[in-house]
This record gives sequence, C-alpha cells and structure tokens, in this order.
Amino acid sequence: MRSRELDAQLSRLADVEGDAVYSELIYLLCRLRFDPAEAHEHWRRILEGQAGMEKQLGASVDPRVALIHYFLEVQPSLESPIVIEMRLFEEARESAYRDELTGLRNYRFFAENLEHEVRRSDQINQPVSLVMIDIDDFKAYNDRNGHQQGSRALAMIARVLEKTVRIVDGVARYGGEEFTFVMPATPKLGAHQVAERARRAIDEEFFPGEARQPGGTLTASFGVATYPADAASAEELVRNADRALYVAKSKGKNVVEMYRDSRRSFKRLAATLEGSFRSLGEEFPLQTVDLSTGGLKFTADDELPEGALLDVRVRLPKTSRDIAMAVRVVSIARVEGGRFHVSARTLEIGRRDLGALVDYLRRVDGEPSDAADG
Repeated sequence: MRSRELDAQLSRLADVEGDAVYSELIYLLCRLRFDPAEAHEHWRRILEGQAGMEKQLGASVDPRVALIHYFLEVQPSLESPIVIEMRLFEEARESAYRDELTGLRNYRFFAENLEHEVRRSDQINQPVSLVMIDIDDFKAYNDRNGHQQGSRALAMIARVLEKTVRIVDGVARYGGEEFTFVMPATPKLGAHQVAERARRAIDEEFFPGEARQPGGTLTASFGVATYPADAASAEELVRNADRALYVAKSKGKNVVEMYRDSRRSFKRLAATLEGSFRSLGEEFPLQTVDLSTGGLKFTADDELPEGALLDVRVRLPKTSRDIAMAVRVVSIARVEGGRFHVSARTLEIGRRDLGALVDYLRRVDGEPSDAADG
C-alpha cells in the first residue's frame, strides 16, 4: 500500500476515532506505545522523513522503512525493531470490529458508525434511521435447546439480517440477542419497511427446536427511530429506538414499532411565515404552520387535492430572501374559518435554499417558545 493511500485511510479513520488511530498503528507496526496526540505527531514526522528519503534516493520508500529509520536514528526508541506486514495490520484492525460468534460488526463498530452517520446526516441534510432488534423469548430457547444451539441460532439470524439490508446499512450485533441496523439517508418509513421484511424473514426461517417456543416459532421484535425527527444526538437516537423496541415487546412481540408511532423523518418546528404557492399556473398566498427540511404544513384558502404538485416560496424572517421548493400534497384538513391546513412533502429544493432553511430551523430550535414537538 502506498503511503499516500495509507495516510488517506488513516485520516478517514481519525475523523471517526480520533488520534487513537495513530497510536494503534505505531503499536501494531513496531510495538511502541504513545498517547494519541504524540503518536499523530510522530506519524507526521515519519511521513516527512519518508518524503526526504525518496527525494534523495529518487525512488519510492516503504512507510515501514521510514518508520524504522525514524525510531532508530531520528527519535531513538527501538532496540530490536520488528515490522509486521500491512496485511496483518489490516486483519488486526478488522478483527477489532467483528463479533466472533456471528461474524457481524460488533458494538464498538456500531457506536462509532452511528456517531459518524449522525454527523454526516447534519452535513448532507438527510435522515439516518436506527433499527434495534431483540430476539423474542431467547432465554427460553437457550434453556430448552442448550447454549450451543442458541449460538447457532444467533449466527443463523445474523445471516438472515445480512441478506435483508444493504451493505451500507451497518448491521451489527449490539450484544447478547440484540442486533442493530444503522441506515444512512433512509427515512423512517423506509426503515420500517426494511425492518418488517427482516421480521418476516426471521419468522419464516426454520430454527431447530423452535416448535417449543411461544407461537411455535423463533421471532424478533423491532424498534425504529430516525434522526433528526426523534433525537438530537446519537445517544438519544439509541435510547428512543430502544423505547420503540420496548413498545413492540409490550404489544405481544414479533412486531415492528416506530418511536412515538410517528412517520416523520425530520423534526417539524412551529413557524408562522408568509409565502405563496403556484398550482396550475396560478399563484396563491399561504401561511406556514410548521416547517422542516422534509416538508411543511401551511394554511390555504382553497382545498387542494392529495398528490398535487406545488411550487412553494416562503419568506424567511430577518432576511430579504425567499426559499423555493417543489412539494407534493400528502394530506389536507378543514379548519375554522373555512380554510384548510395542507401538509406537503418536499420533493426538490436547491442547495443554497436548503442551507438557508437549515440555518433558520437551527436558530428556531434554540428558542423553546417556538419549537414544536416533531
């Protein structure tokens, strides 16, 4: 592996795990232990030394050679240097994120991946959904069939889950008989559909000894929550997905439950803004009731058909600009005064308008009197 490629991979890992990446790298390569910040500085100087060696020699230099030279000559720390193959380093790094029993990613990977996807969700303004899974009455299955068969059943369930989701959905073993999906750029309804597909697949799978389970089959319950609609952080997202899972259990198990039974993927904030919408070539005034990056509710004078496509413009307060978006009407309800509340889902919005809307919503979300429960 070339040094630039290796350094790029390390930088990406460091974005998630911090400078501990460099500490682990140096330890794996030559068994020297430094604190993370010191290790990062050593790695920077190793790469500088490598570049100098390549300039002098007029040829490429393996980063391991540069590392040994650095710790022998520049920063003497080694007496009997040992260098391992990069293949062994990659295998060691990979094993740190694997669950030995099921072969899935483990809790460590799950926690780091979820934090990463929540930060990425903020950057790209797309929801990230979390699905928590618990195998129903698994203790009874273990007691009746033995722990070896219980372990085999967990491995079988892992394979079923892997077949159900996309590669990017980060299926992992959370611990014991619990599993998770972290689903980037996935709205709540989409996550619910995947969870329902996984629930059916487990229900239909044959597990030896399951006939003595309640209902005659080994099943699983699922809880679904979505950031940012249901949580303000990765930790809160886990907590609320787990609450949804608890509700699924209380409803009799073998159920998929969404947190708060809400289908929203984005947090809606109360906001009374003036604007307009165009329908069939005509323009009409509107006043928003609530607003999010995923849609809005507004008051209109006339009834609109469900499924109607509208071009909407909304004036942001304390600015001189309007934001424009294309929306589809999903529901309509009559309110007092003969007017209508129209709920619409965002289909298209420009990048600059999206950025302005996100900035506005974040400001409003910091004012408790203006915030509405999403």
